[in-house]
Amino acid sequence: MKLSYLAAAAVLVLAGCEGAEITQPPITVTPKNPSAAVGLDVYGRARAQGSPVPRFRGQESVQVRTRAQLEDGSNGELTGVPCTLDSGVYTASFTTPANIIVPDYGPDSPALFVRCVHGEKSNSVTMQPVNLTAQARSASAAGAGLVGAIVIGAVNEARRNNETDDFGYNPITVRLR
Repeated sequence: MKLSYLAAAAVLVLAGCEGAEITQPPITVTPKNPSAAVGLDVYGRARAQGSPVPRFRGQESVQVRTRAQLEDGSNGELTGVPCTLDSGVYTASFTTPANIIVPDYGPDSPALFVRCVHGEKSNSVTMQPVNLTAQARSASAAGAGLVGAIVIGAVNEARRNNETDDFGYNPITVRLR
């Protein structure tokens, strides 16, 4: 009986997290220095010349959404809000909600600065790259209780490997004020 209440609560929480459907195609970032880039790899030419630059691991998709207080006083998602993303080495302009394609440099991936403006409301968020492999291990430890979480956390830290772990960005939500 207790399990069914927990399952029902989980469904309600997940339903509340559901966002607007992303109907536009993914937006690919633009290198700030196109002559130094090879496709999406902003360090491609420097790497080809033997410079010690971050290793290119492919591409990642980052979801960006906007939320604000609505006219009825509730907090909800806004669509069609113009935003810019800037990492220092690449940039993108888009409207939310959107999936942004960024280069993957593992633990050397840059922080993402996202700014959105909608009428009188605006805000910005900076998102650091995260170790997705460690995050997945930690999520599996959540149900193990306090002692289990501590033990699993220590094991996760010992197993962390910046060369083989997957890195990326958590979904970004810009709360407009």
